[in-house]
Amino acid sequence: MFYNPFSPIFGGKPGVFFGRSNILSRFDLAMIDQGSDDRAFFFTGTRGSGKTALLEQLSMKATKAGRIVFDLGPDDMIAQFVHELAGFDEKTETVNPQANISILGTGGGISVGSVSKTRRAGRESLQSLLLDACLKSKKGLFVTVDEVQKVPLEDISALCNAFQMASRKGYDIMLAVAGLPYSHAHIIRHEGCTYLRRAAHEELALFTWDEADDAYKGVFSTIKGIAISQECLDSLNSSSYGHPYLMQLLGYHLLLKINEGYVEKTHIVSKNEVEKAISNALLAYETRALKPLIDELPNSERKYLSAMSACLNEDRLVPTSAVAKVLDTTQNKVSKVRANLIDNGIIAAPERGYVMFCIPYLADYVKKDNEVATAVEIARKRRV
Repeated sequence: MFYNPFSPIFGGKPGVFFGRSNILSRFDLAMIDQGSDDRAFFFTGTRGSGKTALLEQLSMKATKAGRIVFDLGPDDMIAQFVHELAGFDEKTETVNPQANISILGTGGGISVGSVSKTRRAGRESLQSLLLDACLKSKKGLFVTVDEVQKVPLEDISALCNAFQMASRKGYDIMLAVAGLPYSHAHIIRHEGCTYLRRAAHEELALFTWDEADDAYKGVFSTIKGIAISQECLDSLNSSSYGHPYLMQLLGYHLLLKINEGYVEKTHIVSKNEVEKAISNALLAYETRALKPLIDELPNSERKYLSAMSACLNEDRLVPTSAVAKVLDTTQNKVSKVRANLIDNGIIAAPERGYVMFCIPYLADYVKKDNEVATAVEIARKRRV
C-alpha cells in the first residue's frame, strides 16, 4: 500500500502542509527581528482556507526556535491562557502565623493556629502573569488564538492590553490570531484592541495555478513508487480551484483509489483513477463542507445565494439588480443580506453592482439544494 500523506480534516493538523511560503519566511525573520512588522499576524479566510493548519505551522516553528508557545482556542480563551501561565485556576495555601508578644521585657511567641488562604488566577492576573513569563523566557513567547471571531471582545481586549504592556517593556513576544473574514474589521474597530489594529492582516486566498501545481508536485515527490503525469496534475489542480481543503481531499481520494488496486511496488497514475478520485472527492466535499455551510445560514441568505446561482453570467459574475429581481424585491431591502454574505467570505463584490461566489462549487450546490427543497415542498403540498 502506498503512503497517503493527504489528510482532509477541518480544524486539525494535516499530514502535509503546502503553500503560504511567503508568510512562513516572514515569520522566520520576525522571530529574530524584534522591530519587524510581522511580530503580530491576523489571518482571515473562509472555512477550509488553511487558517488552523497555518497557525500550527507557526507554532511548530516557534517551538523549534526555543520559544515558549501557547496555543489557545476560542472557548474561555482568557481562562485557558491564565491557567497555562499560572499553572492553576485556584490554589489554597496553609500558613502558620505567630503572634509576637512581650512579657516583662521578655520576647516570646504564641502560635494562633494555621490559616488557609485561597489564591485565584483570573482575568485581572493576565498582565502580571504574562510579564513574569516573558521575564523567565530565554528565547521569547509566541501565542496563537484560533477562531478569534468566537472570542468575546472583552477577552480580546484583555489579551491586547497584556501584549501591549509586554511590548512596551521590550519583551520578546509574538502573536498570531485567525478567524473568518468579518472578524478583522469587527475586532480592530473595538477601542481596546489597538494592538491587533497594527497586526499584519493576511487574507488567505485561493492558491494560484502555479502555487497549487508546485504544492502537488512537492507532495507527490514524497510518495515512494508513485509517478504522476503533468496532465493528471493539471486535472487535480483545475478541480481544486486552488482551495487548500479541496486539494487535500482530491489527493486523499486519489491515493485511496490507487491503493484499492495496489499490486506492484511502483505505479503510474492513470487518467481514469484521477477522474474517479475527483468524483468521490467532490461528493465528500459537498457532504463535509458545503452542506454544513448552507445549513448554518438563515433562510434569507440561502434564498439570496439561490437567486445568485440562477443569474451567473459567462464571467461568473452576477448583477445585484438581477438578484433583487429574482427575489421580487429592491436592492436596498436585501443589502444587509448581501453584506452578511460578503463579511463571511461566502460571496464577494469585485466591482460596483456585481457579486460573485467565493467558495468553489457552491453555486452548483445551491442549485442542487434548491431542487431538493422544491421536491420536498411539492411532496408536502401533495401530502405524500
